[in-house]
Amino acid sequence: MKNIQQHREEFDQLGNLYPAEASVKVEQTLVNGVNSYWVTPENAITDRIIIYLHGGVYALGSVRSHGSLVSHIANKLKTTILFVDYALAPERPYPAANNDVFAVYTALLKDHPGYKLGFIGDSAGGGLTVSTVSEILKQQLPLPYAVAMISPWIDLNCDNLSYESNKAKDPILGIHILGGAAKDYLSGAIPGAVNPADLALSTFPPVLITVGTNEVLFDDSLNFYDIVKGLQPNSALTIYDDQYHVWPLANVHSEASQRLLTEMDGFFNSVK
Repeated sequence: MKNIQQHREEFDQLGNLYPAEASVKVEQTLVNGVNSYWVTPENAITDRIIIYLHGGVYALGSVRSHGSLVSHIANKLKTTILFVDYALAPERPYPAANNDVFAVYTALLKDHPGYKLGFIGDSAGGGLTVSTVSEILKQQLPLPYAVAMISPWIDLNCDNLSYESNKAKDPILGIHILGGAAKDYLSGAIPGAVNPADLALSTFPPVLITVGTNEVLFDDSLNFYDIVKGLQPNSALTIYDDQYHVWPLANVHSEASQRLLTEMDGFFNSVK
């Protein structure tokens, strides 16, 4: 049986599927004590930073797995991205990752006054984004100006109908993976109090939610969109036919991936 480090090493190999964008600079940094990476394209917009929260079921993922993808996103959006190397379960379960992300966000608010701060989160990173917005609301801090999610994992109860209806279509995820990961991440926590899908939100930033039809997490996006569209008029859900979980991670150059990058670029530029 593989240990968690072996799983992480294998997951990190996703970053070798295609080269990073050569013109984008990557620099390691500490932000409020949290290991992070500045991903800076040429001719970056001067007053905008997007925080990137990677997927990996709260247990896997790093700049090695996602660095190439994020470099292409930064280049397309002409925006500096801060990739957050947040704490991973099972060694550091909830609330460690959430605390890391919130610490980074508060530091950016302080250190970059007047900047537009946004989020992009894929898979578990989408759930972390929702949790972070909830904490920002509780602390009565300025909200991110815009948020995008790719195949977000929002409901840690893992009981939506698409787990069954899309089981045969999804070669990447299933209840056997997600159920165990949710248990590890929530170790010792009260699920209803911390599940992103159950958090009481009074409002939400402008948001773009994207999901593929072949995902067991398909309903996570649909259900969250049903909630958020009542809180935020500038909410959009785009369904990508025949796409798998976080499809740009596997091939950023595919037609569907390029369409997604173009859509995100238009979205972040459209929010004033």
